[in-house]
Amino acid sequence: PNLLPFASKEMKSSILTPLILFSQSINGFLTSSSSASQRIVSSVGPLSAEPLEAGSTVVVCTGPTCKRTGAKNTLPIFQELAADMGVNVETFSCVSECAECGLGPNVEIRKKGDDGPFYPIKNGVKTEEDVKKVLGIDG
Repeated sequence: PNLLPFASKEMKSSILTPLILFSQSINGFLTSSSSASQRIVSSVGPLSAEPLEAGSTVVVCTGPTCKRTGAKNTLPIFQELAADMGVNVETFSCVSECAECGLGPNVEIRKKGDDGPFYPIKNGVKTEEDVKKVLGIDG
Protein backbone atom coordinates (compact mmCIF):
# COMPACT_ATOMS: atom_id res chain seq x y z
CA PRO A 1 0.00 0.00 0.00
CA ASN A 2 1.04 3.56 -0.60
CA LEU A 3 1.55 4.87 2.95
CA LEU A 4 3.07 8.16 1.79
CA PRO A 5 0.89 9.20 -1.15
CA PHE A 6 2.06 12.83 -0.98
CA ALA A 7 5.79 12.02 -1.02
CA SER A 8 8.15 12.20 -3.96
CA LYS A 9 10.18 9.17 -4.99
CA GLU A 10 13.28 10.71 -3.39
CA MET A 11 11.49 11.37 -0.11
CA LYS A 12 10.15 7.81 0.05
CA SER A 13 13.69 6.49 -0.11
CA SER A 14 15.08 8.93 2.45
CA ILE A 15 15.75 8.31 6.11
CA LEU A 16 12.77 10.53 6.94
CA THR A 17 10.34 7.82 5.86
CA PRO A 18 10.51 5.83 9.12
CA LEU A 19 9.91 8.99 11.15
CA ILE A 20 6.97 10.04 8.99
CA LEU A 21 5.44 6.58 9.25
CA PHE A 22 5.95 6.53 13.01
CA SER A 23 4.40 9.97 13.40
CA GLN A 24 1.45 8.97 11.26
CA SER A 25 0.94 5.78 13.22
CA ILE A 26 0.94 7.37 16.67
CA ASN A 27 -1.41 10.08 15.51
CA GLY A 28 -3.84 7.56 13.98
CA PHE A 29 -3.24 8.51 10.35
CA LEU A 30 -2.08 5.11 9.15
CA THR A 31 -4.88 2.96 7.86
CA SER A 32 -2.70 0.11 6.71
CA SER A 33 -1.06 -2.51 8.89
CA SER A 34 2.10 -2.55 6.82
CA SER A 35 4.79 -4.79 8.26
CA ALA A 36 7.35 -2.03 7.64
CA SER A 37 5.42 0.43 9.76
CA GLN A 38 4.95 -2.20 12.44
CA ARG A 39 8.72 -2.75 12.61
CA ILE A 40 9.32 0.99 12.87
CA VAL A 41 6.77 1.47 15.64
CA SER A 42 8.01 -1.54 17.60
CA SER A 43 11.62 -0.31 17.45
CA VAL A 44 10.79 2.93 19.26
CA GLY A 45 11.16 2.41 22.98
CA PRO A 46 9.23 3.88 25.87
CA LEU A 47 10.46 6.83 27.89
CA SER A 48 11.56 4.53 30.73
CA ALA A 49 15.27 4.09 31.16
CA GLU A 50 17.88 2.72 33.50
CA PRO A 51 18.91 5.35 36.05
CA LEU A 52 21.50 7.67 34.55
CA GLU A 53 24.91 7.73 36.20
CA ALA A 54 26.43 10.89 37.60
CA GLY A 55 28.35 12.53 34.76
CA SER A 56 25.68 11.66 32.17
CA THR A 57 24.04 14.49 30.25
CA VAL A 58 20.52 15.20 29.04
CA VAL A 59 20.11 17.77 26.28
CA VAL A 60 16.68 19.40 26.16
CA CYS A 61 15.68 20.88 22.81
CA THR A 62 14.42 24.43 23.27
CA GLY A 63 13.81 25.13 19.60
CA PRO A 64 10.60 26.77 18.42
CA THR A 65 8.47 23.64 18.05
CA CYS A 66 9.74 21.89 21.19
CA LYS A 67 9.25 25.11 23.16
CA ARG A 68 5.64 25.34 21.94
CA THR A 69 4.99 21.69 22.85
CA GLY A 70 6.29 22.03 26.40
CA ALA A 71 10.10 22.23 26.62
CA LYS A 72 9.94 25.53 28.50
CA ASN A 73 8.10 23.64 31.26
CA THR A 74 10.19 20.47 30.99
CA LEU A 75 13.60 22.16 31.28
CA PRO A 76 13.24 23.37 34.90
CA ILE A 77 11.99 19.92 35.96
CA PHE A 78 15.12 18.33 34.45
CA GLN A 79 17.32 20.96 36.10
CA GLU A 80 15.82 20.26 39.51
CA LEU A 81 15.72 16.46 39.40
CA ALA A 82 18.97 15.83 37.50
CA ALA A 83 21.05 17.99 39.86
CA ASP A 84 20.39 15.57 42.73
CA MET A 85 21.71 12.72 40.56
CA GLY A 86 24.83 14.51 39.29
CA VAL A 87 23.40 14.48 35.76
CA ASN A 88 24.21 17.51 33.61
CA VAL A 89 21.42 19.35 31.82
CA GLU A 90 22.15 21.23 28.62
CA THR A 91 19.94 22.87 26.03
CA PHE A 92 20.05 22.97 22.28
CA SER A 93 17.87 25.17 20.13
CA CYS A 94 17.04 23.33 16.95
CA VAL A 95 16.51 26.05 14.38
CA SER A 96 14.48 24.06 11.89
CA GLU A 97 11.39 21.93 11.71
CA CYS A 98 13.26 18.62 11.68
CA ALA A 99 11.53 15.26 11.36
CA GLU A 100 11.27 14.80 15.12
CA CYS A 101 10.10 18.30 16.02
CA GLY A 102 6.45 17.34 15.85
CA LEU A 103 7.08 14.58 18.40
CA GLY A 104 8.59 16.93 21.00
CA PRO A 105 9.61 18.15 23.38
CA ASN A 106 12.68 16.09 22.57
CA VAL A 107 15.52 15.14 24.89
CA GLU A 108 18.85 13.61 23.90
CA ILE A 109 20.36 11.14 26.36
CA ARG A 110 24.17 11.02 26.61
CA LYS A 111 25.08 8.31 29.09
CA LYS A 112 28.42 8.63 30.81
CA GLY A 113 31.00 6.89 28.65
CA ASP A 114 29.01 7.09 25.40
CA ASP A 115 31.03 8.76 22.69
CA GLY A 116 28.36 9.30 20.04
CA PRO A 117 28.11 10.79 17.53
CA PHE A 118 24.45 9.71 17.65
CA TYR A 119 22.66 9.50 20.97
CA PRO A 120 19.16 8.23 21.76
CA ILE A 121 16.40 10.83 21.64
CA LYS A 122 13.29 10.57 23.77
CA ASN A 123 10.21 12.26 22.32
CA GLY A 124 7.19 13.79 24.03
CA VAL A 125 8.86 14.52 27.37
CA LYS A 126 6.25 16.90 28.79
CA THR A 127 5.52 16.13 32.44
CA GLU A 128 7.43 15.55 35.67
CA GLU A 129 6.48 11.87 35.36
CA ASP A 130 8.03 11.79 31.85
CA VAL A 131 11.22 13.44 33.15
CA LYS A 132 11.48 10.89 35.95
CA LYS A 133 11.10 8.06 33.45
CA VAL A 134 13.86 9.48 31.25
CA LEU A 135 16.17 9.91 34.25
CA GLY A 136 15.31 6.42 35.52
CA ILE A 137 13.81 7.69 38.78
CA ASP A 138 11.12 5.50 40.31
CA GLY A 139 8.07 7.62 40.40
